[in-house]
Amino acid sequence: MQPDAEIVREVLQGDRGAFAGLVARHERAVWATAWRILRDDHAAADARQEAFLQAFHRLGGLRRPDLFGVWLLRIARREAIRLARRRARDPGRSLDGLDVDGRAPRLSADSEELLAAVAGLPEHERLVVVLHYLHERPVAEVASALGRPVGTVTKQLSRAIERLRIKTKGVAR
Repeated sequence: MQPDAEIVREVLQGDRGAFAGLVARHERAVWATAWRILRDDHAAADARQEAFLQAFHRLGGLRRPDLFGVWLLRIARREAIRLARRRARDPGRSLDGLDVDGRAPRLSADSEELLAAVAGLPEHERLVVVLHYLHERPVAEVASALGRPVGTVTKQLSRAIERLRIKTKGVAR
């Protein structure tokens, strides 16, 4: 698998189509990041789309292309917070995110519990969990992207999984 840094360089050298590879690789994690804040499938999808647009337009300012995924998740988080604030100011503004019965679609209770538990992890553990499980990155690549030894990342994942098991009472198998 081609590292993010290489794809970022290709995009910056004029291959705009290469950005689609970054979208495909990161869209699930970006959506999950936004959903954790918004708790709405459609609003999370809107935040995901806006995050990718912002990332594309600001890609030239990215100082560490090897940390593209982390940078993108920060953009997604900010965008989700912006949308949540906008919705809080004017809750009747849009019907986006409502199903046929007028209710917001929900994830299963187990999924919600697991996402909330991941959100409650210490930042260093949450980051390795997101990169490894949501971005589906090998431990060695996570370690390289974060500038940490593989053993450290492995231990952080192990501790995070144990915390998740305790917090979710076994939902995170």
